[in-house]
Amino acid sequence: MTQLIVWLKKTIVIVVINVVLVLIVLYGFEFFFSPYRSLPKNGFYEDGYYTWGNLVKVNKLGFREKNFTFSKQDNVFRVMVLGDSLTWGAGLSIKERYTEVAEKNANDSRENIKYEILNFGLPSASTVHERNILYKYHKIVNPDLIVVGFCLNDTQSKSQNFSHERYHLYKDWGYLVHSLANILNSFGLSYTGKVLKELFYTLAELFGIIPNWQDALDRTYNRSSQEWDLFEKALIDIKDISDSLDLPPPVFAILNQGTYTDKPTNYASPNSDLQLFLKWYHQAEEIAKNIGFTVYNHEKEIIDNLNNKNLAVNVLDGHPSSELNKVYGEKLAKIILNY
Repeated sequence: MTQLIVWLKKTIVIVVINVVLVLIVLYGFEFFFSPYRSLPKNGFYEDGYYTWGNLVKVNKLGFREKNFTFSKQDNVFRVMVLGDSLTWGAGLSIKERYTEVAEKNANDSRENIKYEILNFGLPSASTVHERNILYKYHKIVNPDLIVVGFCLNDTQSKSQNFSHERYHLYKDWGYLVHSLANILNSFGLSYTGKVLKELFYTLAELFGIIPNWQDALDRTYNRSSQEWDLFEKALIDIKDISDSLDLPPPVFAILNQGTYTDKPTNYASPNSDLQLFLKWYHQAEEIAKNIGFTVYNHEKEIIDNLNNKNLAVNVLDGHPSSELNKVYGEKLAKIILNY
């Protein structure tokens, strides 16, 4: 009995020492390597939800936009902008978003017309979701013009990196990794948890178990895929709603973005990563133009103003920077002033 007690005591001491050592390693890794320490808060906190230091507030319809009167005055030209997190403004303040920049520029250019450019963007929204938002709110908004802000993953109604292989891996083993990452996050080890998940899926890609996100997303651009069919149908529906309201052709704006979070993107001399992005953009432009949208992109403007500059919000978030949103907004204002 005495020997058993001694053995239990030794075992407990060894376990405690190992746990302490593991915690020292984990917190040491988090302290020395986590970029979160130098970045503004992001996510849910006691006083609300933040996107990289910017407190998110929504209007009475649930969108990150000011409240507006449903009855529209005669001198108001109202634009309804649909989009995903790029339009919603991940990492940006309200005034930095391209819709706000466009509204200010348009109003500064005309005195007899008031422009209302209303942002109906939602994080993770695909073009199919955006079509549904338009169905639900177009009679309330009563727009004079509809704009679709296109991101390269809008052809995918699920996550950008979705694949059936990745889904099955998650069901088999991935949920355990995600659960462990959530536990680490609850102990203040958010970056460590993020690295754990990325390492798990990176190894799966290296062993050919799942495709990388580029190959997975490229499948949705296969013109015979279900995702492409749904994307095209959503654009047709948006055009039909616009026509039913007797509006000018809706606008399809390609929101060109960078390929990296930690280094510049050179639009003047595209590398293989950017060439893939451009292939997707141009294919989406082609179908939108054929359906009857007014279509444009920002390739020239990026070369003229931001070429070989980092276009991301920060090293962890690839959403467009405030400088890139300024480029978006300036061009959108010019397009709107033509109506």
